[in-house]
Amino acid sequence: MSERISIDFDRIQQHATRVGSVAADVRNAKDAAGSMNLGGGAFGLMCGFLVAPASMITGVAGSMIGSAGALVERSAREIRGVGADFTALENHIREEIEPLLSAVDQVR
Repeated sequence: MSERISIDFDRIQQHATRVGSVAADVRNAKDAAGSMNLGGGAFGLMCGFLVAPASMITGVAGSMIGSAGALVERSAREIRGVGADFTALENHIREEIEPLLSAVDQVR
């Protein structure tokens, strides 16, 4: 029985791209949370006492969403790094083995 590890570099890069897309969606959510205006309109007139607490909570939520977005962006970078490291290792191994295979072929 042969056990092999097979790494699909293209799929790693596709996954990193997908994670990067999620990070962009999180940034959009942060922008949407930050653009909320509770002070104007009917809500501001009728529920003025809630504007300050709601604004504070919105700020905290925006900060948390921003932190989550940064984490997802860092994850995408790390996934790309893993793919690049595997590719570099495979290329290095290939460069080391090809001369050996050539020498074996010459002996045959």
